Amino acid sequence: MGLLLYSTEFLQPLPDEGFHRLLGLLPAVLQPKILRYRRWEDAHANLLGKHLLRLALENAAAAAGLDKLQYTPQDKPYIPGSPHFNISHSGNRVVCLLSTKGRVGIDIESIHPISFGDFQTQFTPKEWAAIHNAPEPVTAFYRFWTAKESLIKADGRGLQIPLLKLDVSEAGPINLDGATWQLRPLAFFPGYAAHLAFEESAEPAINFHHLSPADILATV
Repeated sequence: MGLLLYSTEFLQPLPDEGFHRLLGLLPAVLQPKILRYRRWEDAHANLLGKHLLRLALENAAAAAGLDKLQYTPQDKPYIPGSPHFNISHSGNRVVCLLSTKGRVGIDIESIHPISFGDFQTQFTPKEWAAIHNAPEPVTAFYRFWTAKESLIKADGRGLQIPLLKLDVSEAGPINLDGATWQLRPLAFFPGYAAHLAFEESAEPAINFHHLSPADILATV
């Protein structure tokens, strides 16, 4: 089946009726966290991300759904007996990646002006030079950053892995503590940098689905 990639973009809040209809369809244990967010953008990103995952699991005919969602000690979400998945959001964009084969990770970042000098310790000298020598250093920064983030999210240990340990300046497989990872940039999202990481030795096809919030509401 390759990889399932689901995406949505929300430019304004959902109508209250639509928001609470989607919220009510989630397992009760997931609802309080969404309601605790102070910014409506964060609440919507979390809510819509869970529904993208719901749709991806349905597409993959997964045996278990969101009611079985659990978290590792490193706070990586997983569903026992179901495909590997990962969710990321930035700005007004949410993405969910699912694989029936190996572990996967995805990271997306809105490209906006940033003073990134404080992040130098997270990059190898070769990466840092590539960022500064790029025609658009800020864009290059976000591309390197999302590559590293997608990989540590796929691995599952998060920031327990020093980003400086990961050199993503060259194309090709990356070996990390006995696992071999592939990285792929995603060009589906203008104004964003995004990468996915996957364990498969051969690059799988990406089955991409973009849904508006109205499309998601129409599925329930």
